Amino acid sequence: MITVETQHVQERLVELIQLQVLYNRLYAVQQKKGDLPQQIEDLELQLAARARALAELQKQIKELDQEIRTLRASNDSLKDHEQKLNKILQQVRNEQEYYKVESDIKEIRLTLEKNMKDISKNQQRVDGLEQKRREEEAKQEELRKFIAEKQELLDRISQETAAQEKALLQRIAKLSKKIETEDARLFQLFERRRRSLREGRALVPVITLEGREERVACSGCHTLLPRQLQWELSQRSQIFVCESCGRFLVDAALFDQVAADLE
Repeated sequence: MITVETQHVQERLVELIQLQVLYNRLYAVQQKKGDLPQQIEDLELQLAARARALAELQKQIKELDQEIRTLRASNDSLKDHEQKLNKILQQVRNEQEYYKVESDIKEIRLTLEKNMKDISKNQQRVDGLEQKRREEEAKQEELRKFIAEKQELLDRISQETAAQEKALLQRIAKLSKKIETEDARLFQLFERRRRSLREGRALVPVITLEGREERVACSGCHTLLPRQLQWELSQRSQIFVCESCGRFLVDAALFDQVAADLE
């Protein structure tokens, strides 16, 4: 079993337990927010994606509208030209010139007809895109309201827990500084464990396995521990570390006592 050398072991043990209990309380307070921050972030990403989709729809509508305007302007020019050609047709002096003008008029009319079909087709596409745009805007508005509701709930929880969280952080900072001053190596080892382990549980009490009272296990990773360790932990003369997960191990009775005494 791994041990950590330090002076004034019992005092250091109590301080480490106090620090871990404070972190546990801080984690519990922070957990009141649940996964609301992540939910809000995910929803905002969805909203951003929908905003991009809406911008693309609006771009397509704008391009089609411009094309329709261009076709209509072209038709206006063609109609003016047709009127001029009709006047010229009445004044032509020979058959060859007559057929030439008449052919130009027929070509204009075919182009007008094609343009009208293209205008109708594009307008149908615009109408379909406008419907999608309205549906997308409605979905985005609904999503914004949902995000606002989630944010309001998160803000309320944050406001309710702010004072408690601040007080815990202040106590953690004060106790951390004390332990670091007394044994910087021990403190750094604890901090590395806390930052790397789930829920920041760098220190845990051992647990007695149900139905097997002669054996204890690490309550962090549930690895079985040597029988002798339970007695050694109760002596509080050394600081032990779990060989499997690296957590500091302490006697359950001592952990409970320190936690109860820590207001």
